[in-house]
Amino acid sequence: MQPTCGGMDELPDVTDVLKEAEQVIRQCFQTYALDEVFLCFNGGKDCTVLLDITISVLKDIYKSCDIGKNLKVVYIRTKGPFVEIEKFVQEIKMYYGLTLKVTEGEMKETLQRLLEKDGILKAGLMGTRRSDPYSENLQFVQKTDANWPQIMRISPLLNWSYHHIWSYILQRQVPYCSLYDKGYTSIGSTTNTWPNPALAHKDCFGCVTYHPAWRLSDASLERAGRGSSVKAPVNGNGTYHNHSLTSTINPCIRNGDVL
Repeated sequence: MQPTCGGMDELPDVTDVLKEAEQVIRQCFQTYALDEVFLCFNGGKDCTVLLDITISVLKDIYKSCDIGKNLKVVYIRTKGPFVEIEKFVQEIKMYYGLTLKVTEGEMKETLQRLLEKDGILKAGLMGTRRSDPYSENLQFVQKTDANWPQIMRISPLLNWSYHHIWSYILQRQVPYCSLYDKGYTSIGSTTNTWPNPALAHKDCFGCVTYHPAWRLSDASLERAGRGSSVKAPVNGNGTYHNHSLTSTINPCIRNGDVL
């Protein structure tokens, strides 16, 4: 999905946070070899921005336009993924020329399996922001907790806000998942994610519809569409039903380790 740019004057300038993120990524690849680093990807807006910035920095470092094929990108599929996310992951693979590895499960177990399969990995690039749960005190470079598989976490986007993310996406014409155009602002699985009620509005026919994600004015409500009990209104009555079915997922994504 390519974004449109209407109303961009309401979004913040990203110059400072972008420079900061680029410096963190450059430092990462000065410390570690390219094959010692992986980028954690789940199809969401934050890791998509991280991927775009990382590819841009690596192109400059290695003076190669197809460096994406050499960056280790790991797609961690959630249980009960949206069809739209699965489709977007394929689009991203083609857009950046990635050799994408696919894995499933909880993050801790997934990381353990990843390190067992690829023993040279030393660092992981994460799209974490300080506004994410339990992340307000993270550092740009920080080792995982003692009870986790040991690896350096690199988090270049820590100081980015929700609106910085959307400003970057819209300004740079970065592809993003189509769910964000339907009122989703934070995407998990089909069982715990709904359009954000804060973006609901009635169209000229009196039916409830949703503004796109970047129109959310209060960033503190970013996760208002998350949680198993969330029911967003539709057409003024009843509740929203999630019709994204995993049964239609492309078999080439379901099977194998690499898309």
